Amino acid sequence: MASEARSHTLLRWIEFVAIGVCLLMFSEALLGRLFATEQNPEGGAFLRFLWLPIYGYAAVAMCAKWRDFLSIFFRSPALLALALMAVASAAWSIDPSTSFRRGIAILFTTFFGFYLATSLTWKELIRLMGVVWLILAVGNMLAGALVPSFGVMHEIHPGAWRGLWFEKNAMGGNFARACFLFGFLLMVDKDRRRVWGFGLFASVVLVLMSTSKTSLLGMMLGFGMIVMYLWMKQGRMVTVATLWLVTTACLSVFMLIVVAPEVLVGLIGRDLTLTGRTDIWAVLFTLVDERPLLGYGYGAFWGEYSTPANRVRMATEWLVPTAHNGIIEIVLALGWIGAGLFLADFALNLVRSLATLSLRVTSLFAFGTFMLFAMFSISESVILQQNSLIWVTYAAVVGKLSLEARDRTKKAAPVVRSAGVVLRPRFSAISD
Repeated sequence: MASEARSHTLLRWIEFVAIGVCLLMFSEALLGRLFATEQNPEGGAFLRFLWLPIYGYAAVAMCAKWRDFLSIFFRSPALLALALMAVASAAWSIDPSTSFRRGIAILFTTFFGFYLATSLTWKELIRLMGVVWLILAVGNMLAGALVPSFGVMHEIHPGAWRGLWFEKNAMGGNFARACFLFGFLLMVDKDRRRVWGFGLFASVVLVLMSTSKTSLLGMMLGFGMIVMYLWMKQGRMVTVATLWLVTTACLSVFMLIVVAPEVLVGLIGRDLTLTGRTDIWAVLFTLVDERPLLGYGYGAFWGEYSTPANRVRMATEWLVPTAHNGIIEIVLALGWIGAGLFLADFALNLVRSLATLSLRVTSLFAFGTFMLFAMFSISESVILQQNSLIWVTYAAVVGKLSLEARDRTKKAAPVVRSAGVVLRPRFSAISD
């Protein structure tokens, strides 16, 4: 028995290490800088083949835990449909081979997130992500401080840190999300507060060194959610008063956006074009109208020789690499049908996290992950991105919430007693 326990523990640690290595790869830190370019972040054949073992790992895990995967599929069907639609988009894509290849990549990126949900508890998942982001924080600090020719931008935004990524917004956005992660761990994992405190400090420094205004707002949003959660735990009256204040503040911001938007964007050092983004969006919406339902195919729109992409570049007079908006990006790829699938999945799981916020602290992590995901989607293309840690995290959180929904259904299933035997409805067998 003792030897079996040791073997199980050893295998579990090997699994943790394997997951950690995979997550570091999904972060796209350093790997892209070494084997890809900013214009072609997918890289060449070597980098594409490097992902195949991870996809195989996800496929084996799906077979081994097929019941849990089915539970996720049945309770978040829109997300599975969205990933499958990306693969199917090769049938109508302007670049079928690219759409099929990248569609397979996003399908298995999503499956890897589901694998994390089925294999790890909330505690294991969040702690492991903390370790991964701690490693990345140290790596980016070293890159910026010791190798400025590599970790600091010089031609555009001189002096801004970019760390192990191509540009400052990528580093800033990643560590704004890491700030929320470390803040959450600092709140719940009392035994390792010094470790998570260092991670939080390093992440704050990296956000500031990136000089990214959006990342600074994201960091403040993450901290605000944690503070508000702790404050609302004081009692029901405090909760009601806090919700009233938050609602009033949101309405005030909305009115400010409608009446005097230049004041609001001025506070964060922007102009009304959001650094040229609205000019891009105006051109893109005319192209969306040409293929409104199914889009141009997953991952195909921004190709080097893409006719619609070149129309955007000619109209804006610069080499636009992405839509700089998550929803517009997915509409370009998969049309309004694809965007509808994503929004349906996002809304469903956001409600799930809110509905259980007072019952379990992990729902705060889920809710915060969704809110930061939504915020960064406004100005960056982070939705449905293959081989991306942001999307893996989203899929993992969706998977955990789906499994929790299954468990609640099993507990609530009516019990029928017959001749001393406990019988449950047959449909509950799907959730076993």
